[in-house]
Amino acid sequence: MKKRLYSLARLTLSRMAFVLLWSLSDAGHAAPSDGRFSLVMDGAAVKDNQTGLIWEQEPDREHDVWSRSNERCAAKEVGGQKGWRGPSVEELKTLIDPAQRDPALPAGHPFSNIKSEIYWTSTPDPKDDIVAWQISFFSGEPVTDQKSGTRRMWCVLAR
Repeated sequence: MKKRLYSLARLTLSRMAFVLLWSLSDAGHAAPSDGRFSLVMDGAAVKDNQTGLIWEQEPDREHDVWSRSNERCAAKEVGGQKGWRGPSVEELKTLIDPAQRDPALPAGHPFSNIKSEIYWTSTPDPKDDIVAWQISFFSGEPVTDQKSGTRRMWCVLAR
């Protein structure tokens, strides 16, 4: 029994040390120093003080086709707030920091579960009805692809 308690205490201390070191490292997101972002809705969303847009703190984890991704945003409730939608290509581009890569977000951003993937926007291609705009959060570049492809979507609160 004594050995088991000792092992459990060592494991707990090891985990605490890991969490502390992780939070102090680059793996944990440092608090924004420039005041660009503010956590709102009890931390469930992030206000971009530069644009006034309010984003999910953690983008949708679901990879889906364009139409269902937009529908899921419209049906969401984040931080007790309804009225979410898919962002336009211009809105999603505002999160990009061209000096950053993998992910192409400003240093010290408060978002979590950010993958360097391509995220849908709600903007269809005006020349081709089977194509929509997306943003690569690896490179920060806007790209187009067929709406039947599966991507994640980062919902924004409707204004």
